[in-house]
Amino acid sequence: LQGCPLGEGNEYTEHERRQLLIARLPNVKTLNGGGVISAEEREDAERAFIRYYMDKPESDRPERYFELVQIHGKLDSLVNVDLRPEKRVKITFTCGSNSEVKSVGIYRTVSDLKTRLETFAGFPASKMRLFYVDQDLRDIQGPELMRFASKQLFSYNIRSGDEIIIVRKMENKRRTHSESK
Repeated sequence: LQGCPLGEGNEYTEHERRQLLIARLPNVKTLNGGGVISAEEREDAERAFIRYYMDKPESDRPERYFELVQIHGKLDSLVNVDLRPEKRVKITFTCGSNSEVKSVGIYRTVSDLKTRLETFAGFPASKMRLFYVDQDLRDIQGPELMRFASKQLFSYNIRSGDEIIIVRKMENKRRTHSESK
């Protein structure tokens, strides 16, 4: 198929070109010396063809579009699902009787988060312990100590709706050798 606008340019991937050609040519059994076109590949191609043209003006739709709609029916658009993690999450921060929901970047480290929580907590980051509470595992697992200062929040699988509890470290009063006598 040389000289065909569908085969030229970078508008379509190789896969898309193949699908559009298979759908447009109902009697073709093999395409460009490739393997036999299976019934499943043809159906996938025809459905992709319908979806390709369904958002275009009716005057731009080829006759083959209407034939395929008669065969497969009117199709819904495919849903575009983004599986990337959120970059910011809304977390409930609790320190004693104070609670506040704040938006936090998931690439922030535990150490940086502690520094940013000093004003809210009322004591320095060096005196802080953070406990992560997963909203779905709250009753099963309980709070998890966020002990590694350089660990980023996303590594806890943190999501909007979770909670971080801020606790002041206990003062370690070491007894000297002379006090123990």
